[in-house]
Amino acid sequence: MKRIKLFEEFMKEAVKTSYDANCAMLYFDFPLMKNIHSEINPADIYTVEEDNSYGLEDEPHCTLLYGLKPEVSLEQVRERLEGFDFGECLAHNISLFENEKFDVLKFDIKGDNLHAANKSLCELPYSSDYPDYHPHMTVAYLKPGKGSKYLKILNSQEHSLKPLHIVYSMADGTKHIMNL
Repeated sequence: MKRIKLFEEFMKEAVKTSYDANCAMLYFDFPLMKNIHSEINPADIYTVEEDNSYGLEDEPHCTLLYGLKPEVSLEQVRERLEGFDFGECLAHNISLFENEKFDVLKFDIKGDNLHAANKSLCELPYSSDYPDYHPHMTVAYLKPGKGSKYLKILNSQEHSLKPLHIVYSMADGTKHIMNL
């Protein structure tokens, strides 16, 4: 498929950003994300110069597990996730994570096997400050206090999402695509 080929090329050329840990993520085909972003006032968007991990989320995904240790290999993740079928997922229940620096506008995600995949990955070496898995998809990082107005604008929206592939993102910014 041409779209996956283009995405693979993008991933090779993506800006390398370093993180504290590795992460496994389920990526979605969600072209309507651009429509949602068009509802957001650019003055409300939280950004950090030379750090592209904030702002508008341009890679719609649901994290399966963040915090995997650097020694966890792509093959180990592939083995843990082999055979999982995520079916069609649902983005619903727009809500916020709030802290002093920014508001995270996000949808909760429902889908087959998200919790089972997380549980399987948790058998690998990892660390997390969050004991409960809450599948979600970030829409945008907003300046503190700016997120609540978007809860009203996007209140009853639900979106069916088609999973594309799994990405295993390494702490050094390298990303590996795994087909479903």
